[in-house]
Amino acid sequence: MDYEGSNELFHNPDVGPKLLEMLDDSTWAKDFTEDDIKGLCKYLRLALFPKGSTIFHEGDPDDSMAIILEGSIEITKKDSSPDHKPKCLVRIGPGRAFGELALIEGPPRSATAQALVDVSLLILSRNMYDQLCAKDTRLALKVTTNIARLMSFRLRNTSVKLVEYL
Repeated sequence: MDYEGSNELFHNPDVGPKLLEMLDDSTWAKDFTEDDIKGLCKYLRLALFPKGSTIFHEGDPDDSMAIILEGSIEITKKDSSPDHKPKCLVRIGPGRAFGELALIEGPPRSATAQALVDVSLLILSRNMYDQLCAKDTRLALKVTTNIARLMSFRLRNTSVKLVEYL
């Protein structure tokens, strides 16, 4: 069954229970209710990536963000050396969101994401985010506020790391 943008995504036994578990543990789901999660599922699609596969490359023209349902990923960025070696920025697992810059700012991708193990992701594309904003402003505001919190947290973290190099 195709669960893209469907009310049925929440009822998928591999998705719904995991989403509900994330309500208390996940930054992106802060302040969401079960009804909010059910409503958001209408705008998400489930994507599966096998271990070692690239989810997206730095520079790709993609405009979506993802929430890790199962598995873990590594985010890398090319350094400024002549051979542009990839440097690990972070490794994250279930309940964590990534790719929010592309959703808000648009392409290109600022880093590369790769599956460390088999990964299940819930993808929110810019098109579906726009539809969410048009159809459910209350939920869209919650999503946007949580994305802003996530970006703020990451900026603060980066500032702490950056000061070590000054």
